[in-house]
Formats: sequence, C-alpha cells, structure tokens
Amino acid sequence: MSIEQSGNSVANGSIIAGNQTNQIIHQYAAKGTNREIQDLYERLKRGDAGDSSSEFCAELEHYMSLQPEIDVRGLDAKLIESNRKDLLFLAKQMKEKATKAIMRRQTSRTAQRIFVIILDQIHYDFIMKVTPLIEADSPRIIVDEKISSIIDELYTSLGENLLELTVKDLLGLLFFLGGNCHIRWDKC
Repeated sequence: MSIEQSGNSVANGSIIAGNQTNQIIHQYAAKGTNREIQDLYERLKRGDAGDSSSEFCAELEHYMSLQPEIDVRGLDAKLIESNRKDLLFLAKQMKEKATKAIMRRQTSRTAQRIFVIILDQIHYDFIMKVTPLIEADSPRIIVDEKISSIIDELYTSLGENLLELTVKDLLGLLFFLGGNCHIRWDKC
C-alpha cells in the first residue's frame, strides 16, 4: 500500500520522518466512583488558596435547616412512629457525629461541596427508591435492605475518600436528613 498526498491531505498513512508512536491515554475514575467527588479530592490535595469560606454554601444550609413544611417531627418521633425504636439511640449518636463532621470542615468550600453531593445522593435515592417501598407498605426488612444498598453504593462511589467517611458515617448523614425534616420512615 502506498501513501498518497494531495495538498495537505494524506491517504493510506502518515507523513513522518523516523518512528511514529501514537499514544492515547484515557483517564477514568474507578468503576462506580463519582467523578465530581474525585475532582474535588484533587482540589483538597492541592489545598487551593480560594477554598476557604466563613459561611455554609446555600445547598448545605438547606440540608442543615429544618424543613417544617415537609414534616415537623424530630428524628425520635419519626423512628418511633415507624417502628424503628431499636435504632433510636444509635441514630441520635450517628446524626450528632455527622453534624460534627460537617462542622469540622465548614471552612472548606470543597469539603462542603462533597457533603452536598453526598446528601443530595442520599436524599434522591431515599425519595426515589425507599419512599415508594414505604408507601407500598413493604416490610421493614425490605425497606432496610434498600437503605443498606443505597449506603453501600454511595460508599463505593466515594473512591479515594479523603474525608475518611465510613458506611456508618453515611448512615449518620441519612439520620441527619431525617432529623432535619428531609426524609421520613413512615407513610405521608
């Protein structure tokens, strides 16, 4: 096969003197990892100068404030009324730990964004996957298995996990959402 050139177009090959090496590099996040979170980890590692903030971002502020128009009951009442009294002590501890984790990183806009992504995912998955089970009167074991699956998938998506969140920390964030009137474990 011969190389044919007409003007600036080359057919059947390339014009090059010496050896030609074509190298294509594809960068992918590990399967199941959240690409935005991975990019935010890189920003945390670099310690970007413009990362500090004296206040919470609007999205995180939303999750930290009570939503009385949705459900004014506290975490205790929600768990008791949904036959989850056995979780009450642990849930309150985990919610408190989640709140402290957010507060410890309150001056980092990057860490705030990571928490917003995580809280958004928990909230979205709960609304779309757990609430329909609750509304359909599914047994608690089915509902709890779905919650466990959501938390496991989210933990996997954290990848490098520079904030060092555990699956229990993620469950604590679920209870944090419940305590701030974003989710419930019983029918509306």
